[in-house]
Amino acid sequence: MIASLWHAPEPKNGDDYCGAGTVGSTEACLLAGLALKFRWRKWYAERHGLSEIEVLAVRPNLVISSAFQAAWEKLFRYFDVEAKVVKPSLVKGKMAVDAKALVSLCDEKTIAVVYVRFIGNILLNLEFSATQYCSNFDVLGIRGILGNHYNGNYDPIWDIDAQIETLNATKGWQIGIHVDAASGGFIAPFQEMSGKGTAGAFDFRLPNVLSISASGHKFGESICGTGWVVFRQRENLAEHIAVTVTYLGGSSDSMTLNFSRPASGPYVQFYKLLRLGKEGYMQKVENQMQTTAYLRHFIANLKHPNGENRFQLLDGGDTRCLPVVAARLNPNLGLHYDDVDMQHALSESHWYVSGYSLGFENPATHEFENLFTDVGQETTMFRIVVKSNITQSLAENLADKIEKVLTVLDDLDHGYETIHSKIQALKDKGGKSEADVPILEHEYAGDKFSRTVRKTIFAQKLMQKQREQRSTSAIVSQHIC
Repeated sequence: MIASLWHAPEPKNGDDYCGAGTVGSTEACLLAGLALKFRWRKWYAERHGLSEIEVLAVRPNLVISSAFQAAWEKLFRYFDVEAKVVKPSLVKGKMAVDAKALVSLCDEKTIAVVYVRFIGNILLNLEFSATQYCSNFDVLGIRGILGNHYNGNYDPIWDIDAQIETLNATKGWQIGIHVDAASGGFIAPFQEMSGKGTAGAFDFRLPNVLSISASGHKFGESICGTGWVVFRQRENLAEHIAVTVTYLGGSSDSMTLNFSRPASGPYVQFYKLLRLGKEGYMQKVENQMQTTAYLRHFIANLKHPNGENRFQLLDGGDTRCLPVVAARLNPNLGLHYDDVDMQHALSESHWYVSGYSLGFENPATHEFENLFTDVGQETTMFRIVVKSNITQSLAENLADKIEKVLTVLDDLDHGYETIHSKIQALKDKGGKSEADVPILEHEYAGDKFSRTVRKTIFAQKLMQKQREQRSTSAIVSQHIC
């Protein structure tokens, strides 16, 4: 069913489609990476006349944007693949890496390139000749991301495929594409069915797409730990990771990293596909995109008391992307709190909005560096992922909580710095446990000490505003809940 959803070619001679259910999309990415690595190893050995033993001494590399997902770092560490990292810009390019910068790092040991480019920057990123920039290199694989995990945009897989087709014909290479559809694999197909899809094909309809991976639990509606990988064919691809076993009185292939695994994920996925069907998934995705558009419009139009916009949007808009809102607090406001502080404040209202510090450990150098070229590692942003259980009324509640939280943060002396400093002051005075701090409500799991102090300060500030305003527009609760 999933292979058909992604338009996989029908197997020859009545064989089965080639792929596997995995533990999340991380394992799916690792399996696809291994298949491409072994495919490259065979090609490299034949090209240089190396034996099977000699080629093992050659270490391959992967060219990737610094905005990569953690699954790829596991590929680098676990399977001895070198990382070549390219840093995009945040503000101007919205995390889009220039294709020339990526391809310029490729050599004949490159097993794949991870493209992180977005709908709004297709023309900017693709105004180059693949033959011109790759003429001195042997690139063996390309990966496109169908739904960037920071801001939800899609790579233009269709344009990448056209470039690869020309390059392969010119150079006699065998470059392929892996589509990392961890999130978009269960969003983009149904957007296309609704007539609101991407500008071109993104799956096996493109001749150079060799494999696609996806998470079943992100937008596929299955339970946590469900993933899928589908290969274009077995020959010189999936066969490289297939291990034949003869258990249970027959012969079958195992293409996963471990043999024993729970069956609950595939069963739930199968049930959801049958229960909802194409119409159900189409309606689900449409509802999510409409709710996302509401939140994006709210965030785009929310004003600071000085009249400036509260936020700077960093995502791709209302269509042709994931149901994700990505933004950051307007840096021109000079606020004394950041997006991660806003995340903590919103958690008091039982909302979790992911805040990110834009630094990372470069897997090539093992140094902590800026994630993007135009902002420092101390810069922050946030994203809101609209799952299918986020209704319009819940979105309105979140919008209300965001507005109230920002009012409180504005009113704190130096924002959240006040809370941080008071926590540290209490610790410096010997307050080492939550017993040393007044508790207004029930305790929370985790870092109870810090959270109790935060709750105390929030309660005090909100009660002060009650006394000052005494109107229906005042914040009437003693904490933001």
